[in-house]
Amino acid sequence: MKQPIVSVIMPVYNGETYLRQCLDSVVNQTLKEIEIICVDDGSSDRSVEILKEYAAKDERVMVLQQANAGAGAARNNGLSKASGKYLSFLDSDDFFETDMLEKAVEKIAADRADFVVFRCDHYLNDTNTFKKAAYTLKKQTLPPYMPFNFRQITDNVFKAFVGWAWDKVYDREFVMKHNLKFQEQRTSNDMLFVFSALVLAKRITCLDTVLAHQRRNNGESLSNTREKSWFCFYNALKALRDVLKEKGLYEELKKDFVNYAVHFSLWNLNTITGECYEKLYTKLHEEWFEELEVTGHDEDYFYNKTEYKQLADILRYDFKEYNTKLSVVIPVYNAEKYIRQCLDSILTKQKIALEVICVDDCSTDGTPAILKEYQDKYENVTVIRNETNLYAGTCRNKGLMAAKGQYVHFLDSDDYVVDNAYEKLYTLAKENDLDWVKTTSEGFDDETGETVENPRYSMEKMYEGFFGTLLDFQHFPKKFMDYMAVVPWNGIYKRHFLLEKNIRFNSLFCVNDRSFFVDTCVKGERMMIAREKIVRHRMNVSGSLVMKRAQHFDCQFESYRIMRQICNENHVNDKVRFEVLEHEMYDIFVWYRKFLEQGVETEKLKQDMKSFLEECDISYFEKYGTKSRWLKFRNLAGV
Repeated sequence: MKQPIVSVIMPVYNGETYLRQCLDSVVNQTLKEIEIICVDDGSSDRSVEILKEYAAKDERVMVLQQANAGAGAARNNGLSKASGKYLSFLDSDDFFETDMLEKAVEKIAADRADFVVFRCDHYLNDTNTFKKAAYTLKKQTLPPYMPFNFRQITDNVFKAFVGWAWDKVYDREFVMKHNLKFQEQRTSNDMLFVFSALVLAKRITCLDTVLAHQRRNNGESLSNTREKSWFCFYNALKALRDVLKEKGLYEELKKDFVNYAVHFSLWNLNTITGECYEKLYTKLHEEWFEELEVTGHDEDYFYNKTEYKQLADILRYDFKEYNTKLSVVIPVYNAEKYIRQCLDSILTKQKIALEVICVDDCSTDGTPAILKEYQDKYENVTVIRNETNLYAGTCRNKGLMAAKGQYVHFLDSDDYVVDNAYEKLYTLAKENDLDWVKTTSEGFDDETGETVENPRYSMEKMYEGFFGTLLDFQHFPKKFMDYMAVVPWNGIYKRHFLLEKNIRFNSLFCVNDRSFFVDTCVKGERMMIAREKIVRHRMNVSGSLVMKRAQHFDCQFESYRIMRQICNENHVNDKVRFEVLEHEMYDIFVWYRKFLEQGVETEKLKQDMKSFLEECDISYFEKYGTKSRWLKFRNLAGV
């Protein structure tokens, strides 16, 4: 037999189901001067029997047998026996147009190319339909002339074609000259061969015609069982990088390689399941991205911004953090009447991966037993128990330090979350990389269940143009302070933002969250408000709230001092300073007026108020004239 024009090399492993269709499409090629080298890779089904049947009928079919070593080793085995002028590497579960080799040879010969690439599509095995696969040959990134080399590709060199071999035909002399081999591993064994050829070829050509059909939704394919070889892609990337360095091409192609390494790594991560998902994620997080020289670049270095965001998350978060989108921190004290409704609204009515951290502030009722019940039932519920009463602010801080979620929601134990609210808010926060997003909420009467209108909860006075856009607290502090509720439970916060900026709740008995709100506004760089309701807030829970405030009114004074310290330490502009302090002063006098109206003012409270005002710079507020609400309360304060 004279030298064949094409050597077709086909690894076969337990492929009896689709092998006949594949072989029929090869032996019936219109180009007859071919040899078909089938390498059985230790099959345990009837594959060898079928191969020998075809070999008996067609002298062009050669059957080689080897112990199971993977498709890469099988291709290398076949390559060592090949004698054709050109090489075609096909997979035994795919099938091909009968004129594939004829057209490919005509093109590669006409352009005197080192290899030719042609189009393919996907054959969906379960529905018996074909699907276009334009991404496999990105014509828009190629020059308008043929042939070309990698330097004429206008986009990422490694994404112009896919790193598989079966939609290409190679000049055997070119392959032998550069000693190109397939990696002998279970999966991702052809990428090194394909991309090495890509950067070494002086002449590449293309056929804009679908000639091959890749079988998809085939459960028997190795590509569908990568859990057994989840690390192979990494070996392929390292080997490709080594080739680039050996050939003196790495610095020229480093940016393309790094971007492809990110793309291929994320594709492998996002399409794998089971225990190997965590193994792969942890390797990328701890070692592999650094070893592949992916780290140390800013966002502009990366071509695909969506991939960059996922990369940034993987580098920042360990596995539990990455897979916990939200931590819900709940300070709990004697909440047996409400805690079940609160927890059920989180655990049964949200479509997002989350954890719940309940910090029991030394409850004395049935709350601890209920919390234990939920902790035993749900693996994502953690209960922290205080041995003494530390108040809500400290409880929230303890929950924050125990949290692993990317974002945190601080919820009160007598409130509950609106169905599916978390998924919507998390998506908004994540897509915009927000430090925090605050949204609307709804108050309801504890006894009647009826909605209680509150313009700050609904943000009804907020300028419509502020919703869904990044906010600037430095220029519009009054709108933050007056038009939204100064509470923590109406929004979610990026956990690393809170930790890195050292933002915490104060430890006061009451008024322990207002300073938290101001601190997040002052230090936040990416903030947004939305319309989606997040919480139904229970109101009129206790008729003794005024008396409690009167008994602990020193907390109001201390909150003012904390606010002043925040303004000083962060060197805020005078507009921010005035709005923050004036708002805090206003809140003090709103409560003080209630004490007077309800007759709970004591001589000590009156003296405490006088002492507090003596330490304040009242002239600071008076210089703003009618802009300051201080004038409304000057007579009330007796100054």
